[in-house]
Amino acid sequence: MINCLFRWALPILVMSVECAGLARAAEKPMSQENLISVLKKSNDAIKRVVLDNGMVCLVKEDHSAPVVSVQIWIRTGAIDEAENLGGGLSHYVEHMVFKGTPTRKVGDISGQINDVGGKINAYTSSDRVVMYTDMPSAHWATGVSVLADAVMNSTFPEDEWEREKKVILQEFAMGEDDPARVMHKLADRTAYKVHPYRVPVIGYENVFTQMSRKELLGFFKKHYTPDNMITIVVGDVNSSEVLEALGNVYKNFKPRPKTAVVLPSEPPQLARRTGRETGAYQVSRMRVMWHTVNLTHKDSPALDVLAAIVGHGRSSRLNQYLKEKKRLVHTVSAWSYTPKYPGTFAVSMMLDPDKEERVLAEVDALVESWATASWTEEELAKARRMVISNELSELQTMSGQAAGMGSGEFYTQNPRFGEVYIAQILAVTAEDISRVAKIYFSKRNSSVAVLAPEAPEQQEDMPAITVLASPTRLLKVDDRIRVVVREDHKLPFVYMTVVAGGGLLSETEKNNGITKLMASLLVRGTPSFSASEIAENVESRGGALVPFSGRNSFGLQARCLTDDAEYFMTLMAECFLQPTFTKPELAKQRDLQLTAIQQEQESPFTLARESLRQALFPGHPYSFGALGTESSVKKIREADLEAHHASLVVSENVVVSVFGDVTKQSAEALVSGAFKRLHHGKAPSMKHAAPKPELPARIERREPKSQAIYLIGFPSVSLYDEKKTDALTILQTAMSGLSSTLADEVREKRGLVYYSGAISIAGLDVGSYVMYAGTREDAVPELEKQFLAEIKRVTTGGLTQAEFDQASNRIVAGHHMSSQNNLELAMMCGLNELYGLGHDYSFSLENRVKALTLKDVQDVAAEILRAERQVITVVLPNAK
Repeated sequence: MINCLFRWALPILVMSVECAGLARAAEKPMSQENLISVLKKSNDAIKRVVLDNGMVCLVKEDHSAPVVSVQIWIRTGAIDEAENLGGGLSHYVEHMVFKGTPTRKVGDISGQINDVGGKINAYTSSDRVVMYTDMPSAHWATGVSVLADAVMNSTFPEDEWEREKKVILQEFAMGEDDPARVMHKLADRTAYKVHPYRVPVIGYENVFTQMSRKELLGFFKKHYTPDNMITIVVGDVNSSEVLEALGNVYKNFKPRPKTAVVLPSEPPQLARRTGRETGAYQVSRMRVMWHTVNLTHKDSPALDVLAAIVGHGRSSRLNQYLKEKKRLVHTVSAWSYTPKYPGTFAVSMMLDPDKEERVLAEVDALVESWATASWTEEELAKARRMVISNELSELQTMSGQAAGMGSGEFYTQNPRFGEVYIAQILAVTAEDISRVAKIYFSKRNSSVAVLAPEAPEQQEDMPAITVLASPTRLLKVDDRIRVVVREDHKLPFVYMTVVAGGGLLSETEKNNGITKLMASLLVRGTPSFSASEIAENVESRGGALVPFSGRNSFGLQARCLTDDAEYFMTLMAECFLQPTFTKPELAKQRDLQLTAIQQEQESPFTLARESLRQALFPGHPYSFGALGTESSVKKIREADLEAHHASLVVSENVVVSVFGDVTKQSAEALVSGAFKRLHHGKAPSMKHAAPKPELPARIERREPKSQAIYLIGFPSVSLYDEKKTDALTILQTAMSGLSSTLADEVREKRGLVYYSGAISIAGLDVGSYVMYAGTREDAVPELEKQFLAEIKRVTTGGLTQAEFDQASNRIVAGHHMSSQNNLELAMMCGLNELYGLGHDYSFSLENRVKALTLKDVQDVAAEILRAERQVITVVLPNAK
């Protein structure tokens, strides 16, 4: 299924499949007219004005939440770089527009947004750059002013240009370590030989390094003109005031003469193209593509419907045949990508390397059959429901609405194009699908890209190579600091984390949220550096230094080039050990956290989860939210932070991890020098009395939201109950995802939910097991009936062998894939050591999972998922 608002962004498309599906009662037909009227009514609030300089302004009032989204779309992207194609200039400009203007120095642009509780970012694609900020609506004028200044007046300081070049070079390296990015680039250059779509958005490293600041400025001045832009403001605002402000802020922004970029057309393909790469992967990834059309072509809707029928959901044709029946692939999906210029239809799969040839043969046969296949009205109706559901789901957030309006205006000059598109989808017939299958899906029009594992070297008595071939080791530096080390010299990067016990377990009702606030302040000033100096020092070296906090811990993560390892370790240690907690920085971060607390209340899922948490863990810190409450956060002072920090940052409560391009000796030296100020002391006790919930319980509440949320939860086991924790992980995995029996019943067959699944959380004291769904109010009774039936099935009869095997495989595969990320792995190993599980605990996951049986899972399900232990929480929309 393609969401026309986000049809250009393949990662978003893939994720949207998980949330698609219009909730409806199984016995009632969907009223498509009523649903379309919702979109039309929402769009009626759009005001479109074209300023004298050619700038298109779109403004929409939505008073459902005190939030505003401001976006600026620039009609230029990687394909428009002309003689500098491959230089990544469009992406480079995106990095540089926040680096200062004549009236705002480096750091002011993001700082002014952050100071009022907003967030700012940007992204570049093949055909556009989008800058955006989401913030409290009271400060909409700040968002407009800051973004407009950036696009009109960026100065590209010489020193910042040099620093940002290093950051982008690191991004090149990171991209090579990401299989999804590698596959995307491989697929594009396989399918396209002439059109600029073949060129990565970031460009080619050897071309990028030749780009000068003069070329960057030239590209900016040529394309960043008002007649080449769209400004969008959506939220709790007065549209007349906003339009007047936009007219004023852009009144001196003049168009500039420019030569149109003429792009070469991709010639007709006469034979299948193939591209193949190998690397340190655990499974093969295959993408089969066919050249098709652009968004406005008459065949675009039929291709989207075809993609939904053959490649979305467990009941889709490709899934049923290749995965369920033949068991040839681990995953399979399909999508139709129809951007500004002719795009592609793709089938994407993950599979075992020894099945590549057979899978490709099966795909070829299936695709050939589409031209003469029978397409049922049931399949067509399902695809329509998916599209309409996705379209309406974007109305929930201001940013989603702004993006949808921007997409319509950008691609079709109509911000209400969603309405047109839905009408086109509803008009697609079975004959249309057969017709497009005949036109586009010939073998000669296809391209095949494969990303596969390297063949292992043949060595006697040697184990098979895996991503975990490089083991971790635990050091005791200076006889007091635990350090986990893993050598991986594939890339010149070092990944560091420092973790400490704390989080919710260290908090009370009065100071709830203090760990989150303290963690955010770790990088906001030390005796040697101010907050801005820390940020500049990190970014200028192309690295990252990020604080985190959770239910049981807090700390810092860092990533840098090997040559900067000593500097980053020293900086990370100073931030962790010697934060200054100044009053001005505390005020800023407190305001941001208070805004985040308010924004959390916008999510109906968060509200349902909050009710469930409080019912399951009364009197226990796990009943708290990580952000705290407005009351508790407002009372936190500098002295409170200093005392909290001093109680937790002691040697027995801290673990440091150093992974990547290091040796045991160099890691030991780095930590010894940087952490010599770590106070020697015992870890504080964070044991709490077991919560005593009043069970069973049911909590219902109404909120001004559009959807209903249903959760059913149970008290569960602690992290230290290893066998039961692993068994619950299998159960959770089996009950989640589009291929689960639960999703098939409540989504595919009955159309009751937007999404559903389960999550098992094993805390240090006590855990929880939760089943969840996003639905609508009239579907709740039937949904609850199906959830309870599923609980009865898994507790009395247990999972099927196929479900058990699939869940086990997914867990192991997911673990292997995540283990390719050294920063994530460093964090995981550090936390496991901190919690007393051992630094190498995660590496035993595969063996632990393989040791479990069906009976183990059924036994723990029967123990945990008992009716007398359940809490049901339901958030319902207001009557309006």
